Amino acid sequence: MKNDQTISASEVNRYLYCNYQWYYEHKYGMAELRRRKKIHMDEIGITPTTDSPLQKGLVFHARFERRRRFRLALRLLRIAVVTGIFLYILLLCGVMT
Repeated sequence: MKNDQTISASEVNRYLYCNYQWYYEHKYGMAELRRRKKIHMDEIGITPTTDSPLQKGLVFHARFERRRRFRLALRLLRIAVVTGIFLYILLLCGVMT
């Protein structure tokens, strides 16, 4: 068990969401829980597939993040182009030397 004396706000949220999950994460740590889950799934013969809801969710969120970053880069490019055109017009008008 961790010997932390303080509890962060995210830990409080996790506790309120599921106190059992918070307890096991706090006691064993995520690495140990993942290891135990893998052993358990191997024992009962379940292998993660691409059709599982978890895998579909991970793929969806990765794709969503890529799209969000692309839109942000596109927005920044538009701002740079508009700023460049504005400065060029000011240069042609003689406002900037």
